[in-house]
Amino acid sequence: MKWYSAIIVMVLLVLTACEDKPSITGSGSLVLTGITSAKGSEMVTIDLDSGYVSTTPVNCHILSSTVYDPNTGGYGYVSCDTVFTLVDTEDGSIIKSFRLPGLISSAVIDPGNNLLIGTYGEYEYIDDPDSTNGATIPVFHTYLLTTDLETGDIVLDKEFNLGDGVFLCTHFFDPVKKLYILQRADNKLLLINPVTGTTTKTVDIGKPLINVVYDTDKGNLISLVPASEPGICLIEVYKPATGELISSKQVTGFDSYNYCICAYDPGTKCYLAVNSDNEVMFIDPDTGEIAKKVKLDYQLNDIRFLRKQVESF
Repeated sequence: MKWYSAIIVMVLLVLTACEDKPSITGSGSLVLTGITSAKGSEMVTIDLDSGYVSTTPVNCHILSSTVYDPNTGGYGYVSCDTVFTLVDTEDGSIIKSFRLPGLISSAVIDPGNNLLIGTYGEYEYIDDPDSTNGATIPVFHTYLLTTDLETGDIVLDKEFNLGDGVFLCTHFFDPVKKLYILQRADNKLLLINPVTGTTTKTVDIGKPLINVVYDTDKGNLISLVPASEPGICLIEVYKPATGELISSKQVTGFDSYNYCICAYDPGTKCYLAVNSDNEVMFIDPDTGEIAKKVKLDYQLNDIRFLRKQVESF
């Protein structure tokens, strides 16, 4: 009997104050959208440059199912009844909505081919070979699902072996090589063709990648990990094709950040994370310096960031 396990490590430590650096600027507006349950479940969108806030009520959603669609600027999520909904963050209107065959997580978007990609699981009950009274046992199956975002049509729905599970928040899409990337529980990266469902390469990283993002400019992975000394973290850069550690820089002044909330901002070339003072930190991955911090007034989960054009917000 094979069981599927998702590994979630929640990191919540105590923040040490850090001096703000001078503001940095980038082209377009940087916005974030996340979900809060403080006053009922709401989707909250914040323009980090202007401070503009909009909110939209949402139903129950699946952890790690949220995505930002750069083609429409919409924020998407999968509800607890398997419906994927893409919402206009400016006015709350529904851009797309369609039912999926399962509760997908580890979701990403292929913007070039307009595809939604993720995994889901379901139980099958089979006869227990050791039973004498017709008992059944559950067997868990995992599937790789690729869906056309325009029509909701299924491009691929294929059973996929993920071994003992994956790190739930370690998933990316490589827009150059058109590959879906996951990290399995054995610390290996799987580079997957999301249209055929074939694994093109397996790379042994040797350790879990914590709060990791894909650098769309250089094609590298950036991870923020606690160091052995209190008050110090390391921002590490890896090559996904080989697992090679390219650089590791100390980030000082804090030892607390929220797991599963991070991004790479091409406008500022910074790694983004949220600390326990509920501040978005802009960290230079080349130096480890905190270039800027922006205070959030909402406690949010499943945050996604998007660099928009000024005129589109």
